[in-house]
Amino acid sequence: MNRFLGTMSLVSVTMATPQILAAQAVASPVTVSIAAGAAMPMGDLDNIGKTGITFGGGVEFGASTLPVGLRAELGYTRFGKRTTSFSDPDVGSFSAEVRPSNLNLNLNAILAPTVPAAQIRPYAIAGIGFYNSTIDIGFESTEISFEAEDSQGSLGFNGGAGVRFQFVGFSSFIEARYHHVLKGTIDENSTGETPEWKSAGYLPIVFGISIGG
Repeated sequence: MNRFLGTMSLVSVTMATPQILAAQAVASPVTVSIAAGAAMPMGDLDNIGKTGITFGGGVEFGASTLPVGLRAELGYTRFGKRTTSFSDPDVGSFSAEVRPSNLNLNLNAILAPTVPAAQIRPYAIAGIGFYNSTIDIGFESTEISFEAEDSQGSLGFNGGAGVRFQFVGFSSFIEARYHHVLKGTIDENSTGETPEWKSAGYLPIVFGISIGG
């Protein structure tokens, strides 16, 4: 009797083991991600800013397990400042420092090929968002100096690609994505007391970690 019970227990454990391992192998469809890297201003934005830093975080659904996923994210980008100096016999010497930055909230779709048991997985990402762009200006001359700031909110779009490296319980990724902001920089040709804004673009390249996938 004892031998029979022992045999049945061994069979039960043997049959249950694949199911337990399969349950453990299933990744969670919801992950939390953080990322940071460099951001390169493009076009007209490059005239007033240099390569800066960008960082942010978000929540992903299905990005690590399904062919189509979603990512909601909040990010901040601060570009390097550009300094311009002038000298005039009548006015004297003066310099101007300009530094752009923005705070963005995006909703993105992620498309990735389904590769069973793959640890390296490329993907494409694109979406829409709201960008609050800010321009910090500092002016200094032999007689006066002042600082000013102007900001503008507008819609924007983004698109790019990345590579995800899957591990047990988390994944890392490298991603390059171009952002086009409808009102992302001040139009230097605008007239009047209130400056006009025009479209601008920048390209962040980031390294990130997703936990839970």
